[in-house]
Amino acid sequence: MPLGDDFRRRLKEILSCPTAPFHEEHVHKAILDVVAASGRLRAKSDAFGNLEVVYGKGRPQLLFTCHTDHPALEANGDGTATIQGGMHVRQLRGTGVRPFHGGRVATIGGMARGGGRGVVQLRGGKGLKKGTPLVLDLPAYRLTDRHIRARAIDDLCAVAACLTLLDRLEAARWRGCVGILFTRAEEVGFVGALGWSGLRRYPRTTTLINLEMSSALKHTPQGAGPILRVGDRVTTFTHGAALELEAAARALAKRDRHFRYQRALMDGGGCEATVYVFSGFRTGALCLPLKNYHNHAARGGMGLEYVYADDAENLVRWMVEYTRSFGRLHAWRGVERRLATLLKKHRGRLARTAKGIR
Repeated sequence: MPLGDDFRRRLKEILSCPTAPFHEEHVHKAILDVVAASGRLRAKSDAFGNLEVVYGKGRPQLLFTCHTDHPALEANGDGTATIQGGMHVRQLRGTGVRPFHGGRVATIGGMARGGGRGVVQLRGGKGLKKGTPLVLDLPAYRLTDRHIRARAIDDLCAVAACLTLLDRLEAARWRGCVGILFTRAEEVGFVGALGWSGLRRYPRTTTLINLEMSSALKHTPQGAGPILRVGDRVTTFTHGAALELEAAARALAKRDRHFRYQRALMDGGGCEATVYVFSGFRTGALCLPLKNYHNHAARGGMGLEYVYADDAENLVRWMVEYTRSFGRLHAWRGVERRLATLLKKHRGRLARTAKGIR
């Protein structure tokens, strides 16, 4: 399933943006530009800078959510920099980094003496002001028919997918309501999601579908479709939401043989869905199998992250299907009926044979 032209456009706009934990302003500006060009979208930020975009009228009962940052570094003003997010010094050594707005490329050395954990020496970085965000000196993005490669697929590909969802709903003149929550600073401990959840702006009956990139595993290969993520390293998510997501996927697969999906416990790490579960929200999750997670190339060093284009396009199609059928997918009722039928069928024999067990 090739990428749609609308998705290609959003990928170019979003993947071109530099981003880092606490420095997501370029991505948020690109999102707000989309909102400004639309007649059906409205946006607002919370006290922590998390951005909510709503399609349609009223308060949405369904929110898709993803984060707008990616692991990066922040200059300390003394020729060192602090790693922000899950990147390892052993693979960063010798890698070039540059400020958001261009300028001289510095090279990462080893750990800085006395700097503490995660503080590295910068060769050629003495002129950088304290607080300057630094991204890896890698191409912003490369799109081919087979792969989407970028400096920051995680989680900017999900941001682009959400904007494409809104594009397709608007093109279809869909008359419902759905929201997107774009969170900040996920890579340093889900702090944007934690801040948003603590504000209690939405009732706990709201359904949140977390979108992530998760390391491709042997049982969840690239090219086999987006993944219904039933849990992460910390916990499992709401079973009702998972049943609904799978019902939407099955309905889509019946209509189109090109649609493929997977279902798995992706326990390689934690994700924001755990925050929402523990905050009491009805929570589901979808993800794409990712290679070169956090830019860690398979043979050492740093490289572009990448996902399969077909998987990404099918993720958007799944999101559209779920959104349009939300509120009508009572998949758990079918499970309840099947379980009740099984008990009814065997209840008598179960009770009769119990006499010989007691």
